[in-house]
Amino acid sequence: MSSFGQVLLRDIRTMLDECAPGHRIEERTHHYCVYYQDKVYPTLPKGPHGKSNPLIQKGHIKKMARHLGILECAKSVLSL
Repeated sequence: MSSFGQVLLRDIRTMLDECAPGHRIEERTHHYCVYYQDKVYPTLPKGPHGKSNPLIQKGHIKKMARHLGILECAKSVLSL
């Protein structure tokens, strides 16, 4: 998975539904907190203000997936 490029937030949510069943996402002021099992990734960016489905940089997705232990599944679902 390259760290360059961007993915739509809705595609990230779809990936989390498949790779991290039972996850929870909480919206904060500037970021989303993603909870999965006993791990928390607190800095998934929200993107530009006012966008309902922003593009998120792949580097953030890769870091989140590695932290949550779902990197291989994320690679296959997002076709990266």
